[in-house]
Amino acid sequence: MAPSAVAMCACRFFAGLGIGAVLSSLITLASELSPSKHRGWYITIVGGFWTLGSVFIALLAFILFGRNNYSWRIFVLIAASPTLLGGILVYAFVPESPRYLALHGRYQDAADVANHVAESFGYIGEKLSVGEIREHYCHLTEEKDYLLQKNDNAMKKIRDLYGKTLLYNVTLPLQIVWFSMSFGSGLCTWITKLFEEIGLSDIYLQSLYFALANIPGNALATVLVDRVGRKALLFGSMTSAALCLGLAAHGANDAEARQLQVILSSCAFHSFLVTGWCALSVMTSELFPTSIRGTGMGVCSGVGRIAGILVQYVNGAFIDQPLVLLLTAATCMMTGAFAPIICKLQDMTDKHLFEIPSMAMGVVEGDGQAVHKIV
Repeated sequence: MAPSAVAMCACRFFAGLGIGAVLSSLITLASELSPSKHRGWYITIVGGFWTLGSVFIALLAFILFGRNNYSWRIFVLIAASPTLLGGILVYAFVPESPRYLALHGRYQDAADVANHVAESFGYIGEKLSVGEIREHYCHLTEEKDYLLQKNDNAMKKIRDLYGKTLLYNVTLPLQIVWFSMSFGSGLCTWITKLFEEIGLSDIYLQSLYFALANIPGNALATVLVDRVGRKALLFGSMTSAALCLGLAAHGANDAEARQLQVILSSCAFHSFLVTGWCALSVMTSELFPTSIRGTGMGVCSGVGRIAGILVQYVNGAFIDQPLVLLLTAATCMMTGAFAPIICKLQDMTDKHLFEIPSMAMGVVEGDGQAVHKIV
């Protein structure tokens, strides 16, 4: 337990490092272990446990603070427990990405993992052989530019992310959306205080309703992400979230008479926000090639973290002006919604993942390549 505010900040810093690593690797791994046809569905299901965690935290706060008067230390201790359990389960049961193994020349391990994953999905066809993986990946691992050199690997991945192949078609548009989404999501951190400033009653109960709105948002993403496509779902959810913030701002003008409007529009905003995050997570993991997918997710997540830091100052400055605060977030969300359309981001629905940046200019469809028979 932290003995001072400085120690608390230090602990939060190191916790942030861990969360950043989890965010960049979790969706990457889920995308590389999922079959193309249902990739969006599986990634959304994985993201759904973020929803469960949000509901758990809101319910915990409602019980410990809303109905009792427990110490915040008890709250933090209980909240941290699932993280330890999750780490143990991942280490014990989740395999390494076969794409990652193949790109590193570990063809036998890649074949074993791919066949194991395929069997878990109910695949009963011919197994993937080491020879097939070697044939498909050998030229990639042997190319001088994509050998994973210890002294140059990290900087090379950054150069690939901001190279001419990906910069304007993938990296910058995704970073704009991540910034916008993270800026809008900053309201979630302040929602209890915002409800208090607006004048709502029983703010912890309202915050619980706000957290429960995660569930329909995640369900909507699960149903639609592979049907309507990632880009359409992202645009629709971000614009809808912005409009809901507008309705909340309208209700905040006369909160005493429009409490229900504020609560319902806030919950609807949270639902659409979660749907947007699901679509964005799927889109980001698919557009970056395997060789830099984790790095790309990490960089986008880092941009989101920067937005998350900036929005705390903005929210703190305008928390006593709920109308301005809500309209600022709505404007940022609406701006980010158009970035994928203006920059013409590809929609990778039911398409195979890229392996290296030079492949990202064309989309490979169908199941003709050996490595795609299973994963």
